[in-house]
Amino acid sequence: MPREEGDVTIQPRVGLNLSTMNDYNKTKPGYAFGMEMEYQMTDMLSLSAALMYSDQGAKDDEDGIEEVLDIDFVNLPIMLNCYVLPGLALKAGVQPAFRTKTTVRFDGKKYDVDWLLERAGYGDSKMSKVMFSIPVGLSYEYRNFVLDARYNIGVTDFLKGEGTMRNHVFQLTLGYKFDIQL
Repeated sequence: MPREEGDVTIQPRVGLNLSTMNDYNKTKPGYAFGMEMEYQMTDMLSLSAALMYSDQGAKDDEDGIEEVLDIDFVNLPIMLNCYVLPGLALKAGVQPAFRTKTTVRFDGKKYDVDWLLERAGYGDSKMSKVMFSIPVGLSYEYRNFVLDARYNIGVTDFLKGEGTMRNHVFQLTLGYKFDIQL
């Protein structure tokens, strides 16, 4: 259904992440879920903001030892949406993210990364608590169902003081838009 200037919607969403990082050789699947609010500024442009819980990270398999880095975030994507055709939107924005947990598994044993860095003597190296990325993508809406595909380009480093370690995430979500009256 075409949106008009001034329309406001909320959209619960759930989906799949495929994430990786520099220096890791495998993609890690994860989940994403949350809620988005969208304000239609014109018939072609809208602004959206969301609160998404996102399971990200990466995998590596070297010398037969599998390492799985599991990093959970609360993401706050703020997107400008340009509706180029009815229901089809191109999207770009900024996304601050707040780290909630970080674990790493080596051969089935799970460790807290902050504890591991401290214990291994990397006192100056800390995992960033706040990250930023640039999400770009597109979405298609049909009968209030929205299929959203985006790529989150990591722009801040995870590990302070240890070179470039950035997360890159492909995210595919399905949501349903509800009109709300303000």
